[in-house]
Amino acid sequence: MSIILITNLFSLMKIPRVIFCLLAVVYPFLPFAQVAYRFGNDSTETVHMVDSLNESAFKLKNSNVNAALSILNNSKELAQKVNYHQGLSSAYYTEAGIYQLNGFQKRAHILYEVALGISTKNKDSFNINRINQQIASALISDGKLDSAIQLYKECLEQNTKNGQNKEIANIKNSLGLIEIKKGNYARAESILKEALKVSLAEKYTYGQKKSFYNLGLLAKAKRDTATARSYFINSISLDLLLKDHFGMALNQIQLTELLLEQQKIGEAIALAKEGYANAQKSSAYSQMVILSTLLRDIYRKKSDANNTIAWQDSIINTMKLKVDNEVMYANNFVELVRENENQKLNVKKVIASADKRVASQLYIIIIGTFLLLILAIMVIASFISYRKQMLLSRRLFKQNSIIEENASALDRLNKEIISKNQLLEEDNRTKDKLLSIISHDLRNPITNTQTILSLINKGALEPDESRVLLEQLETQYINTTGLLDNLLGWLKSQITGKELDKSEINIYDLMNGMHLEQKVPLMRKRIKFINNTQNDNSILAEKEMIKIIFRNLITNAIKFTPLDGRIEISFDTDDNYNYVRIKDSGIGMSEEVLAKVNAQKYFTRTGTLQEKGSGFGLILCRDLLQKQGGSLQIESSKGEGSVFTVQLPK
Repeated sequence: MSIILITNLFSLMKIPRVIFCLLAVVYPFLPFAQVAYRFGNDSTETVHMVDSLNESAFKLKNSNVNAALSILNNSKELAQKVNYHQGLSSAYYTEAGIYQLNGFQKRAHILYEVALGISTKNKDSFNINRINQQIASALISDGKLDSAIQLYKECLEQNTKNGQNKEIANIKNSLGLIEIKKGNYARAESILKEALKVSLAEKYTYGQKKSFYNLGLLAKAKRDTATARSYFINSISLDLLLKDHFGMALNQIQLTELLLEQQKIGEAIALAKEGYANAQKSSAYSQMVILSTLLRDIYRKKSDANNTIAWQDSIINTMKLKVDNEVMYANNFVELVRENENQKLNVKKVIASADKRVASQLYIIIIGTFLLLILAIMVIASFISYRKQMLLSRRLFKQNSIIEENASALDRLNKEIISKNQLLEEDNRTKDKLLSIISHDLRNPITNTQTILSLINKGALEPDESRVLLEQLETQYINTTGLLDNLLGWLKSQITGKELDKSEINIYDLMNGMHLEQKVPLMRKRIKFINNTQNDNSILAEKEMIKIIFRNLITNAIKFTPLDGRIEISFDTDDNYNYVRIKDSGIGMSEEVLAKVNAQKYFTRTGTLQEKGSGFGLILCRDLLQKQGGSLQIESSKGEGSVFTVQLPK
């Protein structure tokens, strides 16, 4: 407030800005200015402080009410100073919860309304939902079930928008209980199963055990004893996981009542005693009374006078202990509230006194301002000189920064040029290789074919010689056709801007087709082709590209598999990918050869019957797979065969 007053005063007097800058530096060190800086100027830090205080108070509300209320007072004061609406609403919400927990429903309701008003005004949907859920819970206690349902539905809609799935599970559990009370069992079952489904999806253990417990209550109300028992057992298993003795006791009460309906007296007694021990651990006096009453009634029916009297005494002692504790706690809580109110009054008095002191110091501020003005005039000349030096220094700094940025940009440009040159060199090598393949591997077989056909047509060869040459001609035809298919497939893959037409492809049928296509070379080398895939195995891919890929891989496997070998095709899948594996019993690859293949270099070897290749097939396979979001993995050891795995996304 003081610094704002000085600013306005200087504006009216038309004081130069440079003088005000000097005053702003000196002002905080004056004694009368210390009050204004008491809480600091960093509102972000204060917001974090408010959130931290609210969280601490929430953790202490069950163990140390006095400390929790004191912390909340500090939190509200800080939140108001920096106008932090969400923190202020959370403080009132937590304070209302403390009063509600201790039976002061009216006071709690007033505080909830205050918190709701703050959150509504500032459109704080998170706190609005939390508060409305507490108000809906209070409406259920008052028997206003329809009003509670309406409020819960509003909260459910907002939490669904915000993706608050745990809160959705909690609300659905509450709605399910209301429908049970209203006798709408089918509706209750649907809602509670939805709550269980959400809790399971979120791995929300508390929500799961509440859903199981509520479903057990529903089944019990419908007289479905077996289902109710199953649900209560599921709930109690989660209570054990959470070490929730109170929850265990609640489930054991219900299970005991079910056992009594089935006349399983011995099991009922054992379970009731176990439940009593759990209720005792959590100081749940109401549950202790219920379980003691059940045990007393059981022993009374059995005409066991000693145990009947013992459990009757337990009921009396527990109820007396409950009343004594409630009275003592209520007295202590009232005393704490009274002390808290006194503290609030004292704080208000201190603040009022501080405000009076600030007002009385206003005149001192004005006098101090004029003194500072005189001081500013005395040093203004030196300050102007200093400012000029600063301006020159900043200008020089900016120029240096521009030079550094230009140098950095030039360096990045050079790197990009080098990278582009490397890509161009790689493209040139690819072009040269393609030209070499077309001029040698395609032209030579065609020329050779022409020569063989000419000799046969002229009758210059014996029948046996003609047959041998025709077999060679067939082999050359198969190799040339495969090479031509690879070249066409690669050229097709280089066409940019075209969307791939993917479809579901039955891998079993595809591999049977490949078997028929490669039947001649398979028979020539007496290789067994084993298709281990199933009729329902399928992949998502572009049909022609995937044929080229598998044709190359199977041809490659045949090429490097010796006589009487085997090739096995298998299929596997996981959540994200499908895998097709081609395993051969061929000669395999050494580490050096495998490194060359994985480096995607043009590399070729002769097959086991001196079959030749272009060194282009595996490069093409990887290129086509990459365009479909897939990849190729190769596992091989020299003399132990190879495994080629095609990985494709589902």
